[in-house]
Amino acid sequence: MELTLRSGQDGGVLVDPVDFCRIWLLRHPELDLGSSEVAIGSGSADLSRRGRAQTLRWIELLKDVDVELVTSGPQSQCHDPALGVAKSKELELVVDSRLRDQEMGQWQGRSWSEIMQEKDAAVRTFFSEFGDTAAPGGERLGETVERMLQWWSETMPNVAGKTVVVVGSGTILTGFAAAMLGMRLSRCLSLNLPFGGIGILDAFQNGVRVAAWNADVWK
Repeated sequence: MELTLRSGQDGGVLVDPVDFCRIWLLRHPELDLGSSEVAIGSGSADLSRRGRAQTLRWIELLKDVDVELVTSGPQSQCHDPALGVAKSKELELVVDSRLRDQEMGQWQGRSWSEIMQEKDAAVRTFFSEFGDTAAPGGERLGETVERMLQWWSETMPNVAGKTVVVVGSGTILTGFAAAMLGMRLSRCLSLNLPFGGIGILDAFQNGVRVAAWNADVWK
């Protein structure tokens, strides 16, 4: 399930959507070093220089793709790159709070090293039971994904035969993809997207297929 897009190529190598909606899932670009060591959760974070370059690469890849909708949550690491994509398409960015990342409760905004020192057992449980366990005062991944599925159920009737671009965190995007594909939520780890990574789903009325995943766009 991999598509290679190189310089000079674009999403036009895929068959244009007719009786389905194509969903481009763009994991937010790389964060700066300080932010990468923190439990960001639904908070905002700064992009690295490479992250800003990844946004420009998205715009290049999408330049010949007819996009109907660009949307993201309110977090700056998602919102700002999505705004750049929307402006390149002469579209208004649609910001939907349901597309924000998982709420991390008492851990949110704190460094992972500090959390591990204080709550080592809880952190281990959080990751060993990924998707089923919430951070203290936070939400389970299933609740996060349910928000995005609600967004999709409202959006789907209006985008048949069109292309939608969603910029979000790796957690919510891979969880959403797993749910759409009928996979167990914990299996979303197998759908990992790197920072700036791209996954493409084709959503039909009666099912979903993967058009591309972890497309090799950086070579």
